[in-house]
Amino acid sequence: MTTAHDSKTDRKSAYRMARICVTTALAAGLLSGCAAGGPNHAKFASNAQTALGKGSTEKAIGLAEQAVLASPRNAAYRTLLGSAYLRAGRFEAARQAFDEAMQLGEDGGKAALSLALADIALGRGTEAVDTLNTYRDSIPASDYGLAMAMAGQTQTGIAALTDALRGGENTPKVRQNLAYAYALDGSWSEAKLMAQQDVPADKLAERLQTWAFMARPEDTRRRVASLLGAPVNADGGQPTALALANFPEAQKLAEEAVAMSATQQAASGDAAELAKAAATEMPAPQADAAAPQPTLADASSAPTQAKIAAIDLPPSAAAAAAPAPQQVVSHPVVQPVHAARSAQASASAKGSHVVQLGSFASSDGAQRAWRHFTARNRSLAGYHSQVTQVAVNGRQFWRVQAVGFTGFASARQMCQSVKAKGGVCLVMADPAMVSPQGRPTPTRMAQR
Repeated sequence: MTTAHDSKTDRKSAYRMARICVTTALAAGLLSGCAAGGPNHAKFASNAQTALGKGSTEKAIGLAEQAVLASPRNAAYRTLLGSAYLRAGRFEAARQAFDEAMQLGEDGGKAALSLALADIALGRGTEAVDTLNTYRDSIPASDYGLAMAMAGQTQTGIAALTDALRGGENTPKVRQNLAYAYALDGSWSEAKLMAQQDVPADKLAERLQTWAFMARPEDTRRRVASLLGAPVNADGGQPTALALANFPEAQKLAEEAVAMSATQQAASGDAAELAKAAATEMPAPQADAAAPQPTLADASSAPTQAKIAAIDLPPSAAAAAAPAPQQVVSHPVVQPVHAARSAQASASAKGSHVVQLGSFASSDGAQRAWRHFTARNRSLAGYHSQVTQVAVNGRQFWRVQAVGFTGFASARQMCQSVKAKGGVCLVMADPAMVSPQGRPTPTRMAQR
């Protein structure tokens, strides 16, 4: 009995020491010491998976954090960490973990659905819709439909679940998800008719009452937590030092080293010039009192964006969704974060046409979609991406395009390949190669 007790105590002590090691490393930046002194990252991950399977979410989180710490650019470990956070109701941390896992190459439907659920819990319904639509063919209809309904797109969710039901997927899960989607839509008669197929008569009223309570728009966090069987927690996010930005890939480190070397050389030259200038005494210039003084912009003067209520549909989908065309005013503005990439695209990949792959409620959604499309279509990775921010009827969207196609035929062929693999796209002339009068620019004409 004493031996067993001591063994159990030792395991608890080891676990506490492991958490202390993580905390100390995150606070002081001593990332290598903890990783080298304990079990390898695969062991951490395996134990975290076991703990998660047994419902020990806190233990799973601690072990998964250790696995990420030991192998920070492992997408599977960050996905595991996100799952543990999700089960603990830590939706802010879960969203960070899943987003970073997908940046590292995780491209599965389960991770996409989990990211969408975290966004829904945080009240980011439009961002969740972006993810769900991008990964539509990778997510089961029963999950996709309910998630869309929970994200606020109740009619889309109902349609997806109804199609699944009519297509032969007549299971209790689909029926109950459809009933819940009806409840979220406020269609209580339909919700009751569908729910009573699987819920005992003496439990039906209780089920509908629960759904009515969960259907309040402001209860997004509670709604997702209830669906997952997780507690409702307020969360400050994952430990800052676990952020993927702290662990750049080797290529980026090499580029930074080259840039730093060039900066140091330039600084040496500047120092010599300054020394030379200091040797010659020059009178200090007098400020012109009449000249206007420059003003500094601060956060209070920065424009704010209104909450986006819907996504910008491609023309083909918009035509089916809307009975009559609306006048659309679009003002494209290239995002500063993509300025370098856009310049590179125009310099090294001039073309007459672009393939538009979608329009999204956030820049993150557009970048995630580009990674997904290039993972599905390796030939697409040979082209540059261009993310453009546009205002459509007063709402902000981010369009992602593949640029550099030297003719309509090649762009259309790529678009057909994207569609064949579950995506949507639109071929259009490159605006940069078209004059205000709608004719190709002289440069483009020379390329023909």
